[in-house]
Amino acid sequence: MAINRHYTGGNECGHEHSEPAIRAINLSTWTNAINRIAKDLHNGKMVPVDLDDVLITKTYGELKDATTLGFGATFGKSKAKPFLLDNVFKFSVAKTYQQLVEMQGFLVDEKGQLRTFKAFKDKVDTVHEKYNNRYLEVEYNTAKRSGQAAQQWVEIQDEKDLFPNLVYRTIGDNRVRKTHVELDGITKPVDDPFWDVYYPPNDHGCRCGVKSTEKAATGNAKPKPINEAFQNNVGKTNQVFTDKHPYYTMDKPAKNAVDKKVDEKNK
Repeated sequence: MAINRHYTGGNECGHEHSEPAIRAINLSTWTNAINRIAKDLHNGKMVPVDLDDVLITKTYGELKDATTLGFGATFGKSKAKPFLLDNVFKFSVAKTYQQLVEMQGFLVDEKGQLRTFKAFKDKVDTVHEKYNNRYLEVEYNTAKRSGQAAQQWVEIQDEKDLFPNLVYRTIGDNRVRKTHVELDGITKPVDDPFWDVYYPPNDHGCRCGVKSTEKAATGNAKPKPINEAFQNNVGKTNQVFTDKHPYYTMDKPAKNAVDKKVDEKNK
């Protein structure tokens, strides 16, 4: 499954995804919603495109807090704030849809027989733990790091007359991804298109950064492509999570349901 691969696969030796958790997700506060969803899916009262406001709200709350914390004290007055928060809200809606799809997929067993509610609920709990603990912890850290990067981009723009270039820097330890090691030391003008693709973070758990500098730009480096979902400059696009994330892989009715929920929030 593409979503599972996105969170657990594709990292070379020395991957960086073991960043310490910012905080543990308290799953006990989700129990009532998960129990209700399991019952409604099992008796046919609910389908994934119905979405679920409680799951959306809880996910959005975590990611909103992470983005706000990452950006820092100036977030409240930032022009980027509404766009960043709209992005993480839409992401929360898309995630809710995908979670419900995976839960619904366990209604029948390997023989095509409808599972008992207890057997189905056990599967639902497994999906819940995966999406709202493991995945959400990773997403929280990514949102926090992206908030930091968005705030730094404001400073970079303010200082580019004095420091016209940016240099890419890794942490320099043995956990750095090989593709990111290749980026270390590359120096480009602030407004070079290179930073539209390679401005960190460049994957979940990425600890890379950039530093403003007066030093001359380097040559025409051609680094290997990074994770498609991270080919983005959050400081310019205000996208914490891009539409290349596998949560956005869905059919037209699902896309319409997601867009409708976003429109309702913005009214």
